[in-house]
Amino acid sequence: MSDRDVNPLAGESVNSVKNGLPENIREASDEALALALQGGAERAFDELVRRHQQRLYAVAYRMTFNREDALDITQEAFIKAYRKIESWKPTGSFQSWLLRLTSNEAIDHLRRSKRYGMRSAGGAARVESHPELAAPASAETDRAVRGIEIEERIQGALSTLSPSQRTVFVLRHYEGMKLVEIAPVLGCSVGSVKVHLFRAMRKLRKELKDFDVR
Repeated sequence: MSDRDVNPLAGESVNSVKNGLPENIREASDEALALALQGGAERAFDELVRRHQQRLYAVAYRMTFNREDALDITQEAFIKAYRKIESWKPTGSFQSWLLRLTSNEAIDHLRRSKRYGMRSAGGAARVESHPELAAPASAETDRAVRGIEIEERIQGALSTLSPSQRTVFVLRHYEGMKLVEIAPVLGCSVGSVKVHLFRAMRKLRKELKDFDVR
């Protein structure tokens, strides 16, 4: 079995190869580390995971609103990045390539999942999921309830979007990415990104009439 067939997140260590590995790994660019990994420097992968795991998890969570699913998606995205590192070209951003793997994994999950398109279960589920809300009412409890209600409304609204629309919305409004940066993530033109975003905003405004989604 080759090194590329080993699950890099399963705790199996691989001997580091120094060829092409930057001397100061923490200061090296993503692209330099990706090139080093292509050359066999396995430690470069650990640094790439350290740098990007939180952001990839955040994107996956905003796509699924499920922590376990987000963790699975993040892990699978890194595994695919490790195994497919040879397909990354230095002419493009490594982060965009990594986000594309994550987004594609999340989209595949949404298309498979029965949860996609489902609405919130309502107040009883809120109290069950957040037992602290069963305590006597207080200003703090009211704020917590309001926050959960808003989050549920947003989840429900996002579930009306197509996977591509949701991806564009999440990357634009949660990750703060520019449209020109989102295009390579989705593998489409900036014009297509604009169309996805326009349709996403139109649907969300309809679903969230009493909320400002701008």
